[in-house]
Amino acid sequence: MKTLARIIVIGSFVLSAGSALGAPVGYSVNADQPGGDQLYAIDLANGSSTARGPVRSATTTFTDIEGMAMDPNGDLWAIDEVSLSLFPVSKGNATVDLNEVEPVIGLGALSGNDFGMTFTCSGELFVTSVADGALYRLSLDGAASLVGSVGANISALAAYGNPTRLFGLSNGLLDENGNQDTRSLYEIDPATGATTLIGALGPAASDYFQAGLSFDDTGVLWAITDRRTQQQELPSEILQLDLVTGTATLVATTAESGFESLAVAPPAGCQPTQPPTPPAQPSYATPYPHIPTLDSAGRFAAVLVLLLAGLAVLRQRP
Repeated sequence: MKTLARIIVIGSFVLSAGSALGAPVGYSVNADQPGGDQLYAIDLANGSSTARGPVRSATTTFTDIEGMAMDPNGDLWAIDEVSLSLFPVSKGNATVDLNEVEPVIGLGALSGNDFGMTFTCSGELFVTSVADGALYRLSLDGAASLVGSVGANISALAAYGNPTRLFGLSNGLLDENGNQDTRSLYEIDPATGATTLIGALGPAASDYFQAGLSFDDTGVLWAITDRRTQQQELPSEILQLDLVTGTATLVATTAESGFESLAVAPPAGCQPTQPPTPPAQPSYATPYPHIPTLDSAGRFAAVLVLLLAGLAVLRQRP
């Protein structure tokens, strides 16, 4: 039995390692940096991050990227507040092709937009603007068309499914004096911009100003919050949000500060569903909206443990 016990202990470590291999990675920038926004790859399970470099083209270093999202091909896109431009970004080294930078035109405001940004399964691009409280469709040549008012300061946006369900996260604080904004999750009608309150984040989320929002490829909704103040460089928090209640679960805290955008995966849930009504948000690494399972690495490890345990039992027989 000692052999079997050792195998079970070793197997537990293997299973943990297999699950860790499946942890999602998100991309964000620490915005508003005077030397230029740095792109980071962030392990959402533990908050560790790897710098990819400053986001820049041959002529411009971008200093206020407010929104990021992946298109259906997995390409990373960003929208910059200062230059009011839209462009793809290399996930490997953060470089931007100058020929792919498009000016954004047709917005109701030229500053203070605090963009949220997301792609749908069909490749449609939506952005929100806090400055005029509106939802826009944005073509890849930068032309914005108004959808409608959202009625809240929504600075983070994420789409899921086919037909599209659109979710927005509002700001946490109105100012440096601690006055609260709604700090809530909303569902947004992609045809009109009308919002339906899902619920407040609750006490697990610390005070923050703006946020980023993104689904992973299993349908888990992630958020990252910018908690910097004029006095403190507070680290960002990584949260999971419940789609039914809006309640946040704190997963990790980053070492870096200033993350207010998030792109985790291309649009997910793209097989047509009728109706697109997800159940309560599962816990981390639980696929959605299917029955909970291990990731592929975890399943392989589980099978390996069972085989080893079986062999140990057979060896002990006379």
